[in-house]
Amino acid sequence: MQRLLAVLLVLIGLIGLVLGRLGETTWAPETETTATATLEDPGPAVVIDPGVLYVGGEKGEVVIEGASDVSVITASNSDIDAYLEGVHHTRVTGASDWSTLSTEDVEPDGAAEISDPTGSDLWRSVDTSASPYTLDIGEFWAAENGENEQVYRSLLIVTDGTAAGADKISITWPVDDENEWVPYAYAGGAAIAVIGLVLLVVSIGRRGDEDEGELLEEPQEARSSAARTSLATGGAAAGAAAGGLSQDRDGSDADADSSDAPRAEDPLDAPGTREVGEQSVWSIGDRADDAGTGADGTASDAGSPGADPSGDDADQERR
Repeated sequence: MQRLLAVLLVLIGLIGLVLGRLGETTWAPETETTATATLEDPGPAVVIDPGVLYVGGEKGEVVIEGASDVSVITASNSDIDAYLEGVHHTRVTGASDWSTLSTEDVEPDGAAEISDPTGSDLWRSVDTSASPYTLDIGEFWAAENGENEQVYRSLLIVTDGTAAGADKISITWPVDDENEWVPYAYAGGAAIAVIGLVLLVVSIGRRGDEDEGELLEEPQEARSSAARTSLATGGAAAGAAAGGLSQDRDGSDADADSSDAPRAEDPLDAPGTREVGEQSVWSIGDRADDAGTGADGTASDAGSPGADPSGDDADQERR
């Protein structure tokens, strides 16, 4: 059970770490936002007012698309307004939201063309590039706040003076945003995974100790079982021996009893047999007596050499 719980905790911790990673990548909020203005009939010039580039911060990128080469001109608002007086043009005044730039159509009935838009002596800087033109907001901000400070410069965007000044303008700012729950997912997942790993190691170690204990108990149990088996075998053998002795005793007693009982088949019980036996016994006694003494009570010389054999014959006749 403890091992199962440990594995479950490790899995939950890994899931937390995976969720944290997904919160930083797949489920992470956008790292940048882009506001765009699509211009239908902007006129021969488009102006981006000072400060519009910094709506989303001091870093980002401006992309300008046009029908031909795009020229970006910097100058003060007053100089640009004087130059575009009586000319149809469009101004970018800010961002209505984080995806849309707000624009203003100025003098829609004005002139539709301007001559030599890049050759005026009013301009601070002129930079021409193929479409799409890209401007780094960070570099622009550094130039405005450097040694030659030029704060809040307007941007005048033109092409050849006859075509539209720009077809599309996009400003992209980086977004410092993240899912707030990501750190908690990382911390919680890591903590739970560590706890699960510790429990898993403890359960494995405990299991190893139990296995070792079982291995040590097995020989003891085997020896105890062998001892019990030996004792049982010895007891059985002793019991068998005792039973044999009792049987032998019973048998011998039975034999003794049976030997004392008269049997019809015993040759000693046959008629005339006991008399012969008794006669033989008495005759043995008589022989002993005859051998020791004579008829008159004197010692007999039958047993000595040269004795008279007639004495034996007389004894036999007397019997």
